[in-house]
Amino acid sequence: MRKLFVLALLLTAVVACADDEVAIGSKAPKFSLPDTVNGKTVAFNPGDGKLSVVVFTCNHCPFAKAFEPRIMEVAKKYQAKGVVFYAVNPNDDNKYPEETAELMKSRATSKGYTFPYLKDGDSTVAKAYGARVTPHVFVVDEKGVVRYRGYVDDSAKPEERKTTGLSDALDALLAGKQVANNATRAFGCSIKFKT
Repeated sequence: MRKLFVLALLLTAVVACADDEVAIGSKAPKFSLPDTVNGKTVAFNPGDGKLSVVVFTCNHCPFAKAFEPRIMEVAKKYQAKGVVFYAVNPNDDNKYPEETAELMKSRATSKGYTFPYLKDGDSTVAKAYGARVTPHVFVVDEKGVVRYRGYVDDSAKPEERKTTGLSDALDALLAGKQVANNATRAFGCSIKFKT
């Protein structure tokens, strides 16, 4: 069964095209989106003095599910150091009912998310960032500049990880250093954009 799951992951994997993504060194797009857990609007204003992580993810993608524990682990560790996390679901819930705000709330609550799970209802935020897959990560520094984009780690299977992209980027930035590998190729399920 495990081999079939891994094979399914490999067959459904999509790699994000770097040409579409917001450029390293450019200003991150701002956004205001509803938090599906409490219904409040959450605004991300790049340059607010906080190191931030924007993760495009969803409910149904096997890659998003596989990386979910890792994202939660990284968030817990780095939130304690002042890093702010935003999880954004840009999938079309009309075509993919498992992506509704109600089911997002249920997932965030049952899993114990320590960060807002935001609904990008018309996919405009994902398009502004150039996100193409779930999960797709963007790290934004205190001045609002994108310093890392790409994958969480280089493998969805923890025992096969060689590069911890997101953690490495956060460690470098918190130490006041440049991110050595600032653009990795995010992989996962294609985003189901609202049309």
